[in-house]
Amino acid sequence: RIMDAAAAVLLGALSLIIYPFVIAAIYYEDGRPFFVFQERVGKDGALFSMAKFRSMTGNDSGTYGEAGKTNLRVTRVGAILRKSRIDELPQLWSVALGVQSLIGPRPELPALVDTYRRDIPHYDLRHLVTPGLSGWAQLYHDAHPHHGADVVETKNKLSYDLYYIKHRSLFLDLEIALKTIKTLALRVGA
Repeated sequence: RIMDAAAAVLLGALSLIIYPFVIAAIYYEDGRPFFVFQERVGKDGALFSMAKFRSMTGNDSGTYGEAGKTNLRVTRVGAILRKSRIDELPQLWSVALGVQSLIGPRPELPALVDTYRRDIPHYDLRHLVTPGLSGWAQLYHDAHPHHGADVVETKNKLSYDLYYIKHRSLFLDLEIALKTIKTLALRVGA
């Protein structure tokens, strides 16, 4: 926790340098708001508010209706923010506050959690630990469900989350952190 807080405050403070540029880019393409605040499910099933730079034409709430997907689209600036993971930078303040960790299972929207709790056995085990910005599933599960409910892929993703929870250690967290940095560096360089 001490390492999380220290790293989050340091990285969060450094990231403030690029906030004006990101805000200007979002405003130029699509106006306001610059941030979205989404309710997410955290440790022990507790709800918390997660901030991100807005990368879509609206705020994805996780309620998709019969189509099973959102009708929001990713903006051009949003695509760049997502590829570089810059859209995630405001979450560093959630890490500093202790509701998120740098490493752990990614937190889901409550509407999706309700679906997955009903359809996937042991889904709530992922809520035994604090959710993270990056995790084992983000590195090794290739078919992440985005902007829609996907029980099959979420069941596969859960196996990676459970592996992380079972083998959780400082060394595994360091391995995930280093691989995340490498992945981000390769994306930015691409």
